[in-house]
Parts: sequence; C-alpha cells; structure tokens
Amino acid sequence: MYGVYMRIFYTASYYGKQAYQEQYDLVRATIKEFNADLISPEEGNYLDVIDPKTRKRLEGNPELIHYEAIRQGIHLADAVIIEATHEDIQLGHEITLALMEKKPMLVLSTKEDFSKKIIHEYLFGARYAKETVKGILQDFFAKVREIRHARRFNMFLYPAQAEYVEKASQKQGMNMSEYIRHLINLDRRASDPGETRS
Repeated sequence: MYGVYMRIFYTASYYGKQAYQEQYDLVRATIKEFNADLISPEEGNYLDVIDPKTRKRLEGNPELIHYEAIRQGIHLADAVIIEATHEDIQLGHEITLALMEKKPMLVLSTKEDFSKKIIHEYLFGARYAKETVKGILQDFFAKVREIRHARRFNMFLYPAQAEYVEKASQKQGMNMSEYIRHLINLDRRASDPGETRS
C-alpha cells in the first residue's frame, strides 16, 4: 500500500470500547496500512503531542491532560478521523474542534452516514463494514489531498454583489471565500443529491 504522507488524528468513544473495540481496531489498523503518521488515544501516543510547559501546568489533572492532548492532536493533524458508531458528546466536541480549524474530517459509523445529517464542507461521513473501510479511507485521503491543494482564482464582483456577499458571509460566520464555496457546494448538492462533497 502506498503512503499518504499526512498526519492523521484518530479517535473513538471511550464509552463504546466494550461494544465496539473490534471496529475501532479495524479502522486504526486500516489507517496504518496507508503509512499515515497516526496520532490517537487508540494508538497510545497522543499524549506525546503535549509540550513540556503545558504538561507541567496541567500536572496532577489527568483529565485535563487527556483533553488538551486531544485538542493539540487535532491541531497538529492534516485530517481527523472519528469512529462514531457509539455516539457521545465528547466526540461531538472533538468534531467541532476539527471543523473550527478547517480540518478535513471523516466520521465513520457502522450504523449511519453522518454527512447526510451534518452538512459542512470539511465533514465527510460513511457507513462502513470490514469489506468497505479501506476504500472509504482511500477516497477520504484523496479528498484531503485535493483540499490541501486547493486552486486560487480571481473574481470580480460589482460593488452591490460584493456588499451582499460580505453581509451574507458575516451572517453565516464565514469569510467571503468560504461563503462562495458554501454556495457552490449547496448548488452541487441540489444539482446531484448523490454527489459527494469535495
């Protein structure tokens, strides 16, 4: 298998470990087949991302160290993968952290495709099985490469158009470029509901 040459943060629900550890391990092992630089609580190496100054400041509070390591792991990653078959609020928070940092995010579940419920340009989802997980990951890594190599182009707008885009983007909590990409993605989905986001 070829290498993807990117850093991936991978996590899953602690509370789902008893029921879903086999799935968590399958996803982790499959990510590793792509030779990604993997940071993960499931891998046991996620605490390594905490700098000594922060570790000293949080000394004696293992829960804060745990959550800071997750936050920093997401920050350092090129992309984030979450196994969310067992839903919990902490995973939702971690998804939000990744999306706020504009990290491409793959949410996997054996039960449903979360991207059908949560529409965001950086969130991709899939319902997977043992037979499909490798292909899903390969497609996601291709999307991450595409996002990392986005193309720039210049666009001229009439003053009234620019003013509208500026106000509308602010209302949505986006910059103008993000808002225009958002509109394009909405149009693409309306044109072809089965089309995946890129």
